[in-house]
Amino acid sequence: MALTNYTTLKASIANWLNRSDLTDEIADDFIKLTEADFNSKLRIRKMITQVSITIDSETESLPADFLQVRDFYILSGSRKYPLRYMTPSQMDQTKGTSNTGLPLAYTILGDTFRFMPRPDDDYTAKLNYYKKFSALTSSNTSNFILTDHPAIYLYGSLFHAANFLGGYNPQQVQTWQQMFATSMERLEQNDREDQYSGSPLQVRSEDTIASPFKSVYSTTTSST
Repeated sequence: MALTNYTTLKASIANWLNRSDLTDEIADDFIKLTEADFNSKLRIRKMITQVSITIDSETESLPADFLQVRDFYILSGSRKYPLRYMTPSQMDQTKGTSNTGLPLAYTILGDTFRFMPRPDDDYTAKLNYYKKFSALTSSNTSNFILTDHPAIYLYGSLFHAANFLGGYNPQQVQTWQQMFATSMERLEQNDREDQYSGSPLQVRSEDTIASPFKSVYSTTTSST
């Protein structure tokens, strides 16, 4: 059976499991768990998108489909001012958190960005980030993963189904798990090869990705 949309995917999973009584479980559990898995693991070009954010307060909401920052900068005229990531504890321990001015750093607290210093005006920022793939539903019947890499959905759902149902040969369960992992690794490899095809690899500094950085501020020291 061709895996062309949400309906055929559910039917194929049921056929592989030889179970026609799991309609709700396939849709509500196995497919959703698979989507959570590949959104957590994959970081490929198809997941990158850009939005404009107006920074006019110390905190701003994350996009609803946000996974991870790739680049983050304030755009003022033709100039770009990169925003550097700091951990929440680094920001709390840094002098100048109560100052106002052009934001130079950010952190992530729950579902919000926090900026330092606090903005003294309205600033337009560009956020390039990795977004979640849209979930399959009765109204959203396909996405990039299902169209171009259906094995990820199939083997991921079979693996989660086997864990839920029990009674399957452990070797079969392991095979489905390995095929699921291999399908995602193949997608990542293809993405890397396409990204660098025909050009030499270059080391790139990701100063605005969420990872440790040198602070642009002085850290608090204990007074004597």
